[in-house]
Order: sequence, then structure tokens, then C-alpha cells
Amino acid sequence: MRLPYFVLRWMHRSRLSRHRLKGGLLHSWFGDRLLAKELWRPTRKSLSRAWLMGFPITVMPFLPMQSVFACLAAILVRGNLLLCIALQFLSTPLTAPVQLAACYFVGALLRGEHIGIVWNRITHQPSQLLHPNELGTLYLGAVVIGILGGLLGYVIIQQTWRERVPRKRRTPEAGPAQDEA
Repeated sequence: MRLPYFVLRWMHRSRLSRHRLKGGLLHSWFGDRLLAKELWRPTRKSLSRAWLMGFPITVMPFLPMQSVFACLAAILVRGNLLLCIALQFLSTPLTAPVQLAACYFVGALLRGEHIGIVWNRITHQPSQLLHPNELGTLYLGAVVIGILGGLLGYVIIQQTWRERVPRKRRTPEAGPAQDEA
């Protein structure tokens, strides 16, 4: 699969090419792993690895520098960098009420609380979810949702993404055989 033309142009304007990165500061830190094609080209394996590593980082609430951690994880496992960065935009202030409530709900259920009590607390006292005593429950739910969502996304991408089989190029038909004289 090829990236859309506007993405390629943006990467070129931003100096995000393998040629420009070679010999730079990031290349000296990460070596040739930074130049691996899997980081930049969307394939079934690179996208599924990016989802597996990027989704748990996305779900962690109040994690500063999520994109940096996601990029480091993608470089380590050779996952697609663009997907890892894009996943970090799932956890924004707009999605925080749903994300925090879901993490708290799962964490409280895992701690053995009754589902009705947990639901009542989430709907009637949402400010209490951020109380320091409740942060353990919130992070427990985030870890579980992150791991399960990462594994589920990995499996779905592996099962649904079909690699394109490269077409054979047509070669011009050879002219009449020339005699070797």
C-alpha cells in the first residue's frame, strides 16, 4: 500500500525522509533501526505492531509525552510510526470523559465492586473518579483496557489486512531472435 500523495508531500516538506534522517542526531541515537522501512511504510505487520504498542500508551490517563513514548515503542518493535502517533490523538480532552469513565468502570469491577454501585458513582459523582484514593482503580482499568485493546487490534489487523500481491511488469516483447554469427 502506498501513502497518499499529500502525506508524502507533507513528509518531504517536514524533512521526514530516510535520506534526510541518515547521519542526523536521531540516526546516531537509534542507528539503522530508525531507517527501517517498516517504520514508514504501512504493512500488515508494521501496523499491527504499532497498534499493539501504541494503544496501551494511548489509554493511560495523564501520561505526559505520550507521542514520545509511542514513537520509542514503535522504533523498538519496528511498528509504523505514523499510526503510533495518530493513536495518541484518541486521548484528548474531548474523549477524556468517556476514557476515564471506562477505565474506572473496568478497574472497579476488577476490584470486586458491585456493578450498580460503580455505575451510580460514575453517573452521579464523576468528580470523585479523580480523587487520589481512586487513582489506583483508574490505572488498573487503563492497564486492562490497554492490553486487551492492543491485543484485539493486533489480531483484527492481522486477520483483515491483505497484502497486495505485486503485479508482474510486462516486458516488451522481444523482437525476432538474432542469429549469433
